[in-house]
Amino acid sequence: MELYRFECPSADVEALAQAASDLFPEQTVFVERMGENGTPSLDVQWVAMRFGTAARRMTLSVRFAAPAFARYRASPPRARARSFAVLRAYIEAELGSLEEQYAAGQAVPREVTIELGDEFA
Repeated sequence: MELYRFECPSADVEALAQAASDLFPEQTVFVERMGENGTPSLDVQWVAMRFGTAARRMTLSVRFAAPAFARYRASPPRARARSFAVLRAYIEAELGSLEEQYAAGQAVPREVTIELGDEFA
């Protein structure tokens, strides 16, 4: 059984997925999608056990502003730690927000989107 599955043709996007993979349960799938403007996005698909009595399929989409993603791609691999940290922080915050919604008795959406701009790179 594989822990995670990466469906990312681009090594740059797969590196982002791997940087955040430990935030998700085993068998999570990370999928690179191409946006209308040619900038890739990252979809994270997993089965959440903590938002109710039954398992729920969840999707978290991370969309990158084109200029920020271009800066990330242009940076050398050794200089990408900040981008990884920003991505992780935003994902952790979103997952925390979903947990707070559930704890407050609110409905937890099955699909959420994070938009990353200049703070990313």
